Amino acid sequence: MRVLHLADRLSRRGGADHHLRDVLAAQRTRHRLTLAVGRVTASSPAGVTVQKVRGLGSPVASTAGLSALAGLIETADVVHCHNVMNPVVLEQVAASGKGVVTVQDHRVFCPGPGKTLPSGQVCGTGFTDEACAVCLPDDAYRERLVALTRARLQALLGMRCIVLSRWMQVQLAEVGIESQVIPPWVDVGPEPLIGEGAVLAGRLVAHKAPLAAVELCQAWGMPLTVCGVGVLADQMHGVEHMGWIGRPVLREVLRRARVCLFPSRWQEPFGIVGVEALAMGTPVIAQVTGGMDEWADVGSLPWDGADLSELTPERALELGRAGQAMVRERFSQERLSLRIEAVYGTVG
Repeated sequence: MRVLHLADRLSRRGGADHHLRDVLAAQRTRHRLTLAVGRVTASSPAGVTVQKVRGLGSPVASTAGLSALAGLIETADVVHCHNVMNPVVLEQVAASGKGVVTVQDHRVFCPGPGKTLPSGQVCGTGFTDEACAVCLPDDAYRERLVALTRARLQALLGMRCIVLSRWMQVQLAEVGIESQVIPPWVDVGPEPLIGEGAVLAGRLVAHKAPLAAVELCQAWGMPLTVCGVGVLADQMHGVEHMGWIGRPVLREVLRRARVCLFPSRWQEPFGIVGVEALAMGTPVIAQVTGGMDEWADVGSLPWDGADLSELTPERALELGRAGQAMVRERFSQERLSLRIEAVYGTVG
């Protein structure tokens, strides 16, 4: 089968990027793969033909830089979109009858900050101009984003949709889109190494609440290692900053920690960092939002009322081993990659 994957970028900077690479690696012996991307900031995956199509990187409706796209779609049997937000591209893929899309974030059903109100409460309404004024008070800006979200959503009606969590499936169902839950797969690491400190990994931005991790560690006297970049980095004092690090290094940092902290305040579509930590045998203290309940019921502790003094090495090891067993059962490549193949079989 000739499978064309479309993505806004070829990168190693986040969970969506790693999941795309994992999918490509699992498929390269099954299919003839082409990856078309809007921009390239990382090396090409082995066994995959990579072509730059600049217009794939546009987050708004635009025909610029898409001249090669029609030919690529024509020669493919399946076209699988990942983080493509240009409605023109989505409409073209949908019209081909070959489209599969993995919806990894909120931008096809929420014009604002991830179904999270300024108060921190979950948004329980659909995206209407009136409802979205709470998060997007500027009239002109709100009108543009609402229209853009509607255009993306309309295109999805003509494609097979995959989501990473049941929470995302519910959100799409509320706006009329059927989807199948196929979470990302994660390899389980070796025997845990329970260290002394905590790790926070991801973007250092307000909706991820990284300063809450700093406050928690300072309150209990636990050292904190921060892996990531963002606008709040300069406000995180008294921590070890590692910046963005590669996935193999991050997994080893997680393995050597006592705990991974996940204080996110927005509605996480899935929360892959938590699963990576559990796969390495490191427990997670999490503010469970959105799709995080796919994994946070095993090997994890609740954020509210967290007491780091109770997380002894013995307790951490117990939680970590339980987490590894859960990841092995729920998030194995063999089972989940075959489910993507089954979706491909319904196209056309």
